[in-house]
Amino acid sequence: MSAETIVKRERRIPKWKIDEVEELSKLISGHRVVAVFKLTGLRANLIHEIRKTLRGTAILRVAKLNLFKKAAEKVGKPELVKLVEDIKEPLGFIFSNVSAFKLKLILDKNRIPMHAKAGEKADFDVVVPEMNTGLPPGPILSDFGKLGIPTKIEGGQIWIAKDTVVAKKGDEISPALASLLARLDIKAVLKGVTIERAFEDGVLLSKEQLEIDLEKVKEDLMTAHGQALTLSTEIGYITKETVVPVLLKSYAEARALAIEAGIPSKDTIRDLLLKAEAMAQILKEAAKIS
Repeated sequence: MSAETIVKRERRIPKWKIDEVEELSKLISGHRVVAVFKLTGLRANLIHEIRKTLRGTAILRVAKLNLFKKAAEKVGKPELVKLVEDIKEPLGFIFSNVSAFKLKLILDKNRIPMHAKAGEKADFDVVVPEMNTGLPPGPILSDFGKLGIPTKIEGGQIWIAKDTVVAKKGDEISPALASLLARLDIKAVLKGVTIERAFEDGVLLSKEQLEIDLEKVKEDLMTAHGQALTLSTEIGYITKETVVPVLLKSYAEARALAIEAGIPSKDTIRDLLLKAEAMAQILKEAAKIS
């Protein structure tokens, strides 16, 4: 290919694409973790809120797959292409220097309350509070009635008579309820982004590998700590956590040995006397029998 052909081809590439590849290259080079998430079904306002949540921790960027691939190749990291291979849907990218596992936990913890669509399941108990809906009486009153929401009319407007739970956590939101909640501006679901894959320090991590059951991890750590403490105490390994149990164990063993050997001290004299009395009683009983 001649130099003239290359120049002509470069001239045909829009400047915004060149700038985008340059920006993506800088983001890839400046961060040790690159993660991807699917954009399908995510609303623009949700992306905006998550971007604010990640401020100072990570950078969220929406980019075309082919431009990301070019940027990865440009900075000498062609292995990053594995992040997007076999994925045909539009993707968002997250660049960060925190662990991919910590990044996922941050995203899970900071999901945003949103209006529910019909068929979605409530992420928490949904309550329609006692309030003035601002809606005029009309056919909508029957919708309130069907959903078991008590109402009253005051000042030509519909009021909710009392706080009413309209869906429990895990309940499916019906079309009628979804419509009514939207009109009342009541959220019922938590939305966020789900990391599909992440690349950290040369390792490709799948969505399944990033799943962490915090409660199970906590239980496993507590069990391991207890077992380590027991073993250390048993073998007499001294640390700041085991020094008291080891001393108590040693004291108990020394005291038991002294009592068994009949060695009197202020700590054993009472037990020695009780032991002697018990033995005397046994001998006394034995003498009666004989």
